[in-house]
Amino acid sequence: MPDLDTAIIGPGPYGLSIAAHLRAKGMPFRLFGSPMESWHRYMPAGMILKSERFASNLWDPNRLFTLERFCQENHLPYRPVGDPLPLSTFLKYAAWFQTYAVGDCDDVRITSIRHHGKGFVLIQSDGTEFSSRRVILATGYMAFSEMPPQLRELPQPLVSHSSRMQSIESYAGRHVTIIGAGQSALETAALLHERGAQVRILVQQSRIDWNTPSRLRSLPQRALAPDGALAPGWSSLALSEFPGAFRMCFSSEKRHSFVARSYRSSGSWWLRHRLENNVEVHLKSTVEKATVSDGRLEVVEQGPQGRCKFTTDHIIAGTGFKVDIDRLDYLDPALRQSIVREGQGIPSLSPQFETSVPGLFMVGAASSPVFGPIMRFMYGAKHVGPILSRRLSD
Repeated sequence: MPDLDTAIIGPGPYGLSIAAHLRAKGMPFRLFGSPMESWHRYMPAGMILKSERFASNLWDPNRLFTLERFCQENHLPYRPVGDPLPLSTFLKYAAWFQTYAVGDCDDVRITSIRHHGKGFVLIQSDGTEFSSRRVILATGYMAFSEMPPQLRELPQPLVSHSSRMQSIESYAGRHVTIIGAGQSALETAALLHERGAQVRILVQQSRIDWNTPSRLRSLPQRALAPDGALAPGWSSLALSEFPGAFRMCFSSEKRHSFVARSYRSSGSWWLRHRLENNVEVHLKSTVEKATVSDGRLEVVEQGPQGRCKFTTDHIIAGTGFKVDIDRLDYLDPALRQSIVREGQGIPSLSPQFETSVPGLFMVGAASSPVFGPIMRFMYGAKHVGPILSRRLSD
């Protein structure tokens, strides 16, 4: 008999929400990892979530532990839209949610998962082994961070991805070049500028796109363009609320293409005034080459006026993520290779998020090419918790 019935790997928004659903049904499970680790460890102090407050919940089946209730109990203001949510408030909410909806988790790192018989063998960082009948991978997007080829061989921390920022105070007084025009790149630029760094942004596009300011709207306005978790509008609402239909109605090629090009490279409305006239922006510009020289980076920039050279202390790439399950190094190579793909690095998943290996499930970012862009956001956990709790109770 396996030691566990279900092991959930990753206590982020998806793992916590799934655990809340299993706990409410009295189903046995264990949750492994440091709660909200990437949020605590890598997201910079002062960050604000891009999602609206109504779309920034964790999900228990009875909707008892919402962000709105947390704000009420802690005498904090709450508006569903138009009220940007600080990271610090969200992390306090997540800890509150875990306390009341989930309970304890095993704050240990799983370093290896291999298929064995009708279940799996998992190894912890201290070498301890145990078995589980089923495994749910809710490990987020960190393994999928995408770095431009011309920067991949350069050493950290001279070059880093925006998803691994850590302390921004260490950049004060230094020259930092940021690549990208999405929320991560733009907010990083604003935070660094406000902490005393000299910031330059290189944007491949001809402009920076800014989201329309959010505000409470009248009932007729919401009838014409309802509030979707991704953006206002009926198409956004459909993508937010019906990921199963997205999977069923479109071919894998169309799904992958849509997810790759949708809801990217724009900045929140509340960020715009913090950047314009404060930070140097180079449009239609890319890094052609970068080399290390005397502890700094010599950069060749390709822009509208041709090539130019400059020196910078750091490059931060806000260049997004690309799902590739071969980057999940905690999966045993034989297990990784046995997972059927519907595209390069993209797992084929059942309507219940199960891979071709029975008992192995993938949720969150890894499932986004299959179930749609909502799975790149915490709102997608709304759907995963109920689906998996039903599937695992069979």
